[in-house]
Amino acid sequence: MPLDAVCLSGVVRELRETILGLRLEKVQQPARDQVVLTLRGNKKLLLCAGASQARIHLTAAVRENPAAAPMFCMLLRKHLGSGKLLRAQQQGLDRILRLVFETVNELGDKVETSLVCEIMGRHSNIILVDQDGKIIDAAKRVDFVTSEVRQVLPGMSYTPPPAQSKKSLLEISPQKMAAAIRTGRDIPLWKAVLEQGEGLSPLVCREVSAFVCGPADLTPSQLTPQQMERLTFFLGTVSTALGEGCGTPTLVRDPAGKYVEFSYLDLRQYPEGYEIQHLESYSALLDCFYEGKDSRERMRQKTAQLHKSLVTLRERLARKLTHQRQELLETGER
Repeated sequence: MPLDAVCLSGVVRELRETILGLRLEKVQQPARDQVVLTLRGNKKLLLCAGASQARIHLTAAVRENPAAAPMFCMLLRKHLGSGKLLRAQQQGLDRILRLVFETVNELGDKVETSLVCEIMGRHSNIILVDQDGKIIDAAKRVDFVTSEVRQVLPGMSYTPPPAQSKKSLLEISPQKMAAAIRTGRDIPLWKAVLEQGEGLSPLVCREVSAFVCGPADLTPSQLTPQQMERLTFFLGTVSTALGEGCGTPTLVRDPAGKYVEFSYLDLRQYPEGYEIQHLESYSALLDCFYEGKDSRERMRQKTAQLHKSLVTLRERLARKLTHQRQELLETGER
């Protein structure tokens, strides 16, 4: 599943406890959509803007870097330098994290430079913003051809993505959220929860439905008073997970041993044979879940490149062989 806003809030708590106040020692860019920031004490922070693997967390994995640093990496080194990480900010339940560094500009003055990590599926991005709110550059530039709604280009003012018209458990009570779900569209319960709740992933919404309805696929209008009470109770559990130190980093492994999902809840919607594993931190959770996917993706890319090279070489040799056979026929009677 993609990283949801509640898991991201858990990551933010961990970052505030472990790396705030540390100075940046190294900036690397293993891939176009990945940046690794190494802070004092060998704390490695991964920012990934991949379409299916967007995330941010502390990592222990070692990644291979290109021989020559990409331009965006060089720009990050120039503007962030040995800056000190001052703040890690998440606005509400948006999947946007702003890392604010104290750096020194060309005149020797102390300024605040931000690195914004937007975790939004195929629209994910890593954006460098100066103290005046102007975009210095981004891992993925978005021009007017790519998007007519929101552009991300150097020199433009940074504006966050448009907010969704959903309700946040940070702002309203579980009782009001349950009432909004009841009076909303009469669609399957998990879809109704997803439609109303900000920052709730499809996985969590299915967990809500499994807790309230069991295997039945009910709509909000079909819920009994007792089921409405269960809905309110479970929404209260999710609200509590947003509190300090709450939530349980949880991995789900299928019978073949492959990690299939992760969450901040103790998931119960999976049948027998699936293993539920609890980890000590959200960074360890994301590192464990995505490292296998990264390895498979890197292997797939290398396999595709090797296959393409072999096909090209084979076609080239076939053309040479055809040419030489034709030349042999033409010179056969000499």
